[in-house]
Amino acid sequence: MSMNNKWLKTVKNFALGEGVTASYIYKLVKEGKMQLIMIDGVKFVDTAKFPSIPVTNRRK
Repeated sequence: MSMNNKWLKTVKNFALGEGVTASYIYKLVKEGKMQLIMIDGVKFVDTAKFPSIPVTNRRK
């Protein structure tokens, strides 16, 4: 499977860009609302598939 890595962000960097914590991202994954990609033991968010998260429950 080939994947373009320009669309990948680590969970922490994705969370910082969205204004939430990494724990919130892992909560969404646990609830089945998001999926992560694991490469060499590091978890990434595919921003092509998940460009943002829902606006509700965000820290401001």
